[in-house]
Amino acid sequence: MPKGKNKLIDLGEGLQASLDAFCEAHYGAPQVRVIREAVGFFISAQLDAEPELRKRYDAILKIRIGQAGDNVRVLEIHSKGM
Repeated sequence: MPKGKNKLIDLGEGLQASLDAFCEAHYGAPQVRVIREAVGFFISAQLDAEPELRKRYDAILKIRIGQAGDNVRVLEIHSKGM
């Protein structure tokens, strides 16, 4: 990636150079796709290796996913005269 281009996150110079080279070598793979896959693999590996981390993670994720659904309320509507 040429200098001055927007970057997804601040990886530091060395890691950014590695990501740039990998994406270019990987037939121009989008950086966001590579980062998403890498983060997914990292999280899975850490959770598999540490059962206590998985318990904490699952509890936090359940709350965060639950919060997303808490924004919608269903209201009953009654017509006048009924």
